Amino acid sequence: MKRRFFPTGAQRAALSLIKSGAKHILLFGGARSGKTTIHVLALIFRSLRYPGSRHLICRLRLKDARSSVLHETMIPWLNRIIGTKLYKLNRHDNYISLYNGSEIWIGGLGDKEQVDRILGHEYNTIYFNEVSQISYHAVTTAYSRLAMETRSM
Repeated sequence: MKRRFFPTGAQRAALSLIKSGAKHILLFGGARSGKTTIHVLALIFRSLRYPGSRHLICRLRLKDARSSVLHETMIPWLNRIIGTKLYKLNRHDNYISLYNGSEIWIGGLGDKEQVDRILGHEYNTIYFNEVSQISYHAVTTAYSRLAMETRSM
């Protein structure tokens, strides 16, 4: 049996911001307040609505992005929303490909090699998880890749 998601008041406010068309959104709150969950859910639904789109979730260190965002949040929510057979996790290159051709990449911005790998693509969405840990230069460099255009279904 799939459990339903009941957002808190703060999460509903965050969803309203995300739906508003605002270009930059910063969510803040205490640990376990649901900030990552809201961002990940919005990114999943955006990926489903825009076939062939590409999205990036990054942290300072790739290993932290993989453990906390990918394995603890993204995969459980994907399993609940679309099931286990409609996406594929590419562990080597750290991305998920969805049945509709969309991709969700997971990356780190802590060293030049990781940044170069991420910046080899254009993205529709970039979500900086724990952005206060990432350098200003890395964030502004990543923004230069926020240039992909796709159309909704």
